[in-house]
Parts: sequence; C-alpha cells; structure tokens
Amino acid sequence: MANTKSTTTQLPMIVRWDDPDFAQSDYLSDLPGILGGKGASLWVLMNQMKMPVPEFCCVTAGAFVETLKQNGLHDLVAWLNHPEQPLPMDNDQIRSSIFACEIASEIIDELVAFRSQYPDSHFAVRSSGTVEDGAEASFAGLFQSVLNVQKTADIIEAVKTCWYSLFNERVQTYMAKQHTVGSLGMALVVQRLIPAEKSGVLFTADPIQGIDTEMLIEATFGLGEALVSGAVTPDLYRYNWYQEAESERTISTKEQRCVRISAAPFVQLEALDDALASQQVLSTQEVTELAGFGLSIQTQSGFPVDIEWAQENGRFYILQSRPITQFGYSAIAGEWTTADYRDGGVSAMVCTPYMASLYKFIMDSTMGSYLQGLQLTKKPASVWQKSFFGRPYWNLGEFKQCMAKMPGFNERAFDESLGISPNYQGNGIVTKTTLKSLLVGIRTLLNIKANVKRKLRESPIFSKQQHQRLEELAAMDLTALPDQELFRFYESFIRQEYFNSESTYFNFIYDNVNLNSIFKDEVEKTSFDMGQFPFLLSGLSGVSHMAPIENLWQLRDKIQQDSQAQHYWLNHSSATIAAELNQGSTQHYLTEVAQYLEEFGHHSKQELDLLVPRYIEIPESIIEQLQTVLRQDADKDPRVRNEDQQSKNKAVMQMLIQSTPLLKRRSLTRMLGQVRELLWWREELRDLSVRYYRYVRKITLEVENRLLQAGVLQQKDDVFFLEMSDVIAAVQGKLSAGQVSEKVQKNRAYYASFSRYQIADEIGERYGMFGAMASNTDNLLADSSSSDEPENSIKGVAGSPGVITGIARVVVDINDADRLQPEDILITRCTDPGWTPKFSMLSGVVTETGGILSHAAVICREYGIPAVLAVKQATRKVRDGDVITIDGSQGRIILQHQPAPKSSAVTSVDTSQLEVSRSGAL
Repeated sequence: MANTKSTTTQLPMIVRWDDPDFAQSDYLSDLPGILGGKGASLWVLMNQMKMPVPEFCCVTAGAFVETLKQNGLHDLVAWLNHPEQPLPMDNDQIRSSIFACEIASEIIDELVAFRSQYPDSHFAVRSSGTVEDGAEASFAGLFQSVLNVQKTADIIEAVKTCWYSLFNERVQTYMAKQHTVGSLGMALVVQRLIPAEKSGVLFTADPIQGIDTEMLIEATFGLGEALVSGAVTPDLYRYNWYQEAESERTISTKEQRCVRISAAPFVQLEALDDALASQQVLSTQEVTELAGFGLSIQTQSGFPVDIEWAQENGRFYILQSRPITQFGYSAIAGEWTTADYRDGGVSAMVCTPYMASLYKFIMDSTMGSYLQGLQLTKKPASVWQKSFFGRPYWNLGEFKQCMAKMPGFNERAFDESLGISPNYQGNGIVTKTTLKSLLVGIRTLLNIKANVKRKLRESPIFSKQQHQRLEELAAMDLTALPDQELFRFYESFIRQEYFNSESTYFNFIYDNVNLNSIFKDEVEKTSFDMGQFPFLLSGLSGVSHMAPIENLWQLRDKIQQDSQAQHYWLNHSSATIAAELNQGSTQHYLTEVAQYLEEFGHHSKQELDLLVPRYIEIPESIIEQLQTVLRQDADKDPRVRNEDQQSKNKAVMQMLIQSTPLLKRRSLTRMLGQVRELLWWREELRDLSVRYYRYVRKITLEVENRLLQAGVLQQKDDVFFLEMSDVIAAVQGKLSAGQVSEKVQKNRAYYASFSRYQIADEIGERYGMFGAMASNTDNLLADSSSSDEPENSIKGVAGSPGVITGIARVVVDINDADRLQPEDILITRCTDPGWTPKFSMLSGVVTETGGILSHAAVICREYGIPAVLAVKQATRKVRDGDVITIDGSQGRIILQHQPAPKSSAVTSVDTSQLEVSRSGAL
C-alpha cells in the first residue's frame, strides 16, 4: 500500500496483502469493516495463519463509500447505514449510476501497480461485504464475483459489477430472513487467479452428516467455479482427522467432469485430458495434506470452516475460508440436547475432554439406574452422554422414550419445560391414558414420592458428612505424598468420593425436575393464575447460592463504616490489594477477606471449567466483586430483596390456597412445601458439588505436576486434555509418554476447533438437513408471538415474575460481562453459576436457553428481578443499547429497537407491591 488514504475518512483506499504499515496499524482491530469478510479472512489466512494464499489486494469499504460520495450518490451512502429501509432509487437507476461513477486515480493507480507485478496472470475480482462470511450469516453466493479478468479496464468494470451487487434484491431478502440489522459496506478482493490443475472445496466438519471430526472434500480438475455452480460432478472424499484415515472415497466419471475443460481457458487442455483419464483427482497423500491445511485453519479460527482450494504444480493454495453456518446431522443417531447442561455451565462454552469425561462418568452411571428405579425401563441406554462440536450433550431421545410410557405425556409440553424449541408440528409424541399407561403412571408417581421423602430425610446427614470430608481434604498436604501414593489416592478420590458427591447431586436433580412437574400439573388443575407460578418457587431463605453475595454485602457494611478502609478499597487496584492480602496484611478488613476466601473460594467465574482457577487461587476476582458492591446503592442489597421475595411468596401461596378446592388444599400445600424444600437442598448439594470440584482441580493438578516431572506430560494443563480414564491409565503406567502425547495433541486440536463455535442446542438425525439452522434461525414459529400480541413481541419461558423496561446489554460471553452497567437488562445465551455476582446490579435477564428450574431463573427469583428464558436468537434479535420491556410473568419481551437517550434514566414498573388479580398483573 502506498499510504493512499482518503482525506475525509483517513482510512486506506487500497490494501495489499504484504503491506507492512497496515500490518502494524490499528486498522487490524476492524479488519471486516475495512476489508470485508473475504478480504479479512484472506489477510488472516496469509499473515496470521501462514497459509499459502495467492497474492491479492483489497479495495476497501471506505473506498466504496468515498466513490459514492465523490459521484454525488449520497442517498445510497445514507441507505448503507439503514439497509432495513427501501432503496432510494430503482434497480436500473442504481446500476447506471454505479457504472457511471468515476473512480479516484489513486485507486486506479494502485490496481495498475498490483496487476503489473503479475503481467502473465489472470485475476479474480470478488465482492467482500462487511457483514459477509460471519459466524451467523454468510451471505454466500449473494454478492458478485468476476473471474478471468486481465486488463485494467476489465478489472475496473468488474469492480463496479461487484459494487452494484450489494443492492440486489437477493441481499434484501436474505437480510430479512436472517434478522440482520446494522450498516452495510462493500470491499473488494482483487486476487491472482491460480491456473489450477485441481481445485475444490473442503468442509472441515461434514455439513450433511454432522460428524464433527470428519472432513468433506470435493475435488475436480481445473478451476473450481463449475464445481461451485453445480456444472460438474466432483470426486468426494471423507477424511476423519482424529482417526487419521479416509472413511469414504467416491470417484466421478470422466464424462461427469468434461464440462470443466471449457471453464479453464488458460490451462493446457492436453494436461487436463490426461488427468481426467486417470479418474481420481486426489491421491491419499494429497487428501491427507489438504486435510492438514483444513485442520490448521479450523483450530486457529475456533470454528468449522468452508475452504476453497486450488492446486498448481503439486502445490496447494487456499483461496478462501469462511465459517460453516448450516449443519445437518443425518449421521448422528437419536436426539441429543444441551438443555440444563448450558445453564449448569458444562456446555456453556467449549468443554475440555477431562471435564466432559467426568460428567459422562456420572451421567452414564446415574440416568439409566434412576429410570430403572422408576421402572420406566428395563434395559437403559448405556450411553447417556456424548460430546459433539466440543460440548457434552445428553440423550434426550432415549429419555423421551422412557417418559412416553407415562399417561398424558405431551412431547411439546415436555420440550418447552426444558426450554427446547420443538422442530415438529403439533404436540409430537402424546401418550393416551389407558389402563396400562395409568398403572405405569401410578407406579412411577409412587416411586418419585418415595425418592423425595428419602432424599429429604437423608440429605442433612449426607451434607454433614461431606462437609467433614471437605475439611479433611483441606488439611491434606498433597505435595508430601510419594508419587504412587498420590496416584492411588487420585484414582480412589475420582472413582469413589467424587462419584458419591456428584451422583447424589445428579439424582437430586432428577427428582427435583419430576416433583416440580407433578406439582405444576396439580396447580394447573386449580383456578390459580399460572403467571404467578414462579413466585411459588421464590423467597427461599438461606439458600446456598445467595450466601457469597450476601456475605460480600456484610463486608461492605463494615468497610463503609470505616472511612479509611473505604478510601483504601475504592482507590487501590485489585492487584495491589491482592498482593497485600497474600503478604498477610490484616489492615482494612483483609483478615475478613481471607476468611471469606476460605469459605467461598471454591467458586470461580466458570465453575465447571477446570481450566479456570478458583477464586481462592486468584483473589483479585473477589476483590473486584467487593469493589463493585461498595459502589452499588443500598437498593441493590440482596438481603433486602430476598426478604421482599419471601413476602411475595407468602402472598402468592395464599392465592394458591384460595384457588384450590377445599379438600385438596392440605395435600397441595404439603406438596409445595416438599417442592421448595427439595429445591433448597438441590442448591445445597450443588454447592457441595462445586466445593468438591475445587479438590478435583487441586488433586488433578498435583497429579499433572508429577506426570510433567516424569516426562509423561509435556506442558501445563495437558492433563485436562485427557479423558479421566486416560489419566488413570497414565498414572497406572498403562499408557506410554508417546501415547499420552498423541491423545493430548488430538484433544487439544478438537478443543481448539470449536472454541469459538456457537453450537446448536439440539442435534441428531431427527433434525434432518440443516438442523442447526432449523432450531436457531428458520424455525420462527416456535418463538413468534401469538396473533393477539404485538408484532414486536417475542415469546419465551416465564422464569421470574415482573415487568421492567430498561437498556438491553447483549453479552454473549461471561468474560465480557464487565460491560454490564447498573440497571441493565442482560441479554445472553445462557448464565452458568459464574454470573451470580453480576445479578445484583441488573434490572432483568433474558437468555436463549433454560427453564423455570434453571440457574438463571432461580437466582433471578431470589433477587426479585424479572427473567424471560428460552428466547431463541435473543442475542441477535435484540441490539445492544436498545430500550426493551420484558415481562417475566408472561414470558415475553417487547422489542423497541430504539437506543436509550444517553441522559435519560431507565424507567421500570414498580414490582415492590404484589397486587393480586386474575390477570396476574404486578
């Protein structure tokens, strides 16, 4: 780049692939906004991933806008910022206006200079939209590309052709379907065209079958344009990179490829004809080499990609890479979901093989036996959990088959109770009430009730025993144990103590869900307003998940009474305070902070990610939370808000009694007491589970340290990229260092491959072709509002009652949660327990997953803030900064798509007084 910048925008007009100034500039922070999706991808592929990419330059998005302005097309510039509005002129006018544009000499001079470096080459001019090739919307094939141009005049004509394609009707239709909002821009890629002898596409994960470690390669002779257009039948290769082997090879005939000759004007036809005669396009070695490029790009991208490639003189070139936005799951038997797993945390983000295997150990051991205990199955599935795309899923299909034996089972109601969007018409599987099903139902109901009574009776004893054992674990000096003794202790701890803790918690969850479902069915038989149902589950006194934040507020009370301590905490960094804490300082209530860490340091930002340190390991996190609390107003005090929730709960319980027939009041009141007590103990056991995970991490890290010293592991955190059984095999000496290294390397690649990928909530063969998009994008019926509701209303699941209007803050990752401001309405994918400290500042919560018993719902009810759950595409439909209204009683949000005035305060409906009415209004 010759430092050519627009005097108006101060952005580069032309960017070359090898420009050293651009590579060191601040522009890299907004590559797609400058180079467009394709251009940004090529820049990253070539300069960061070090892939073999043909030389290119980009006409930037800023150059396009400047050209429109300099030619008086201000209406088109204005439309780019508001593409949801009608175009300012008709199609023919736009075309003639753009093709009549004069292009700045600095752009033309740079294009001439670039072309002259490769005088014998042909070029491709490709559109590169600023919203193109994204993880959620690809815009694939909607913008224009022009191939095989060589003369400068032809390149300029191609540039205008691509610019014009931004305004075509297909783009408008696609944007409306994808709910794409925001401004549009168009950059262009001018790239040396490889005279390919072979070319094709590579999907790093099979988009049809949905096998996440199997790559799909399509290959043909010559250029790839006819392949993409469907004019030829390519060879097809499937390669499982994890197993390092081809799984399928389908070779097309010479006749199916012959059209390729006419599409390659500058390739020697004789060479192509000889190649066609050899039948197969790629050798086994070439498939392996190409797959290696694909895996490298996927692991560095963090998501599956669709790659266009070409080969010349035996050398592969990468022409393009973009995210795969649609998947089918035809090769995945059954039906699998992350429901509850997301909100629990284990599937909230990419999961290490170690953590996934621990969960699988528990799930496979407990779910089948639990269903057997209810006599709903005789031969339970041995596999209740599998990992797909880097996250654990549980066996929803098998579970439904068991539950469908119950009378009155309604698949749609069941799915919606878990926050699952049905992908079928009607109610799905519905079980009629017959004598046989009625007997099954009565037997199951009696078993559940017996389980509940036993658990409530045994839980206090179990809790006391577990706390005593945790004290013993805290006193252990693991570093003093000899290697073999440590290894034996590790295996015993994981197989017995961890299993005892976690399996008890899992079985508690099963009964909690079932009892809540039974109770809800009974309440629906009364005249009680179901809009108030979540209040029946709120106001739990002394619940474990509220203890950490309530204790922080107790510390806040003490510090605010001491002016010196308050000044210290508000004017020192968390790093400075942590350093003094670690040095044993007792001033400014640091002694109390140390005591707090001993009691609650088992928590972390991501409690089911064992890669993440616990708070006791990084006290800065707790210090920052305390500093945040010190800056909050008294009305955010969770203790006061929880007392208010208890008052509301009592009022709604009275409503339930009044709505219930006299003869059923006692039994329903008793059942409500059990539901609330079981929910309280579920949270208590969850806390015990988190406490045990602190020692799972601590003990496993000490095992890792010994294996590092022995040369079995090579680097820090390697242990978490082994499954539990492999770690045990390693400490038993059943795996060599080489075998361990190979497993770690593959598992790290698998983890990295999906570290930034947004998975589908449900997958499996039932979802058919493009199941991910059916559940996340195209299945609008499941979350659209009913005909008697406003058009801008979106339905979800009522999680926590109340109505609030406020500023929406879209935060898809807990690591970005620091953007939250007091009174914001959080819009996110899911909230695992690590979000809890943030809830006290919020006025409401909207999630894309979850049900009434999910973590988000339970916490919001205790804080007394409205929550709407299972709102599909909430993070895309709601814009950051919008003013929205959420109704946690009816389970809906009202989109205003209107930014809040910077100086205005957030308005909200006062929910401090509970007004009893048949409409359920607060």
